[in-house]
Amino acid sequence: MATDHVGKDVAGGDQRSMVNGQDLEQPRGDQEPAADHVSRGLSIAHFVRELMVEGVASFVLVFWSSVAALMQEMHGTLSFPMVCLVVALTVGFVLCWLGPAHFNPAVTATFAAFGYLPWPKVPFYVAVQLAGSVLACLAVNGVMRPREEHFYGTAPMAGHTDRLPFLLELLASAVLMIVIATAARGSSPTAGGLAIGAAVGTLGLVIGPVSGGSMNPIRTLGPAIVLGRYTSVWIYLVAPVAGMLIGALCNRAVRSADAVLAFLCACGGARAAAAARKEAGRRRAPVLTAHAIAAVASQQL
Repeated sequence: MATDHVGKDVAGGDQRSMVNGQDLEQPRGDQEPAADHVSRGLSIAHFVRELMVEGVASFVLVFWSSVAALMQEMHGTLSFPMVCLVVALTVGFVLCWLGPAHFNPAVTATFAAFGYLPWPKVPFYVAVQLAGSVLACLAVNGVMRPREEHFYGTAPMAGHTDRLPFLLELLASAVLMIVIATAARGSSPTAGGLAIGAAVGTLGLVIGPVSGGSMNPIRTLGPAIVLGRYTSVWIYLVAPVAGMLIGALCNRAVRSADAVLAFLCACGGARAAAAARKEAGRRRAPVLTAHAIAAVASQQL
């Protein structure tokens, strides 16, 4: 029986399978809502995992940095450079173990400002990060049992006004964001995590004697909430956010300048190549001398 190209009998019959009056080849309308439901569930599960990573990373960072600070202050077993080394290794370990994570509200706000994170997610990120910091400080109090005079947060050193600590936190946060943006473009997450950890430790070693070397609002807010000490806390809320926004702008400006220079160099190179080809064509053009003209004329005659 002859059929045409759409699968219907020329006489008018339909060859498609029918069961209970339903066309099996016709997609059912309830499949799309089911697919949307599965996709929505996967998105929620992924978001919950992100929040869990942020909470665990914040807890680990604040816990070990606070323990190291108390080991220096209470027992004198660690020097200040060793405390910075502990913080650097902790940051590197967290990033290599858990993968990409912010555990810093300033980083989260900067990523959102530049379109790498939806703004509706920011409050959840910040809330989980702060909760991890507070829980870490409570755990530190339970493990180390510090006395009232022992403070493991960050505050300007005695004898300094707020101006210099603010500027140092601002500049250090800007440099840290440049390192983070550069590491994010790399191909090795392990190398990127170690580079970010090294930057945190080095910058803390430089600015720590003046400002405490926070560069992270939850590193200051957690101990401040648990211990009830809010001395110059505004510095550690404003400077890291402003500094990382500045660092991200500088990084983007440098990347844009590289692209512009590459474009200009490419245009200049193309023009030079075209001029060279044109000059080479001129040199290859045959030039008839007087003897050649005479020889051609004698042949024709």
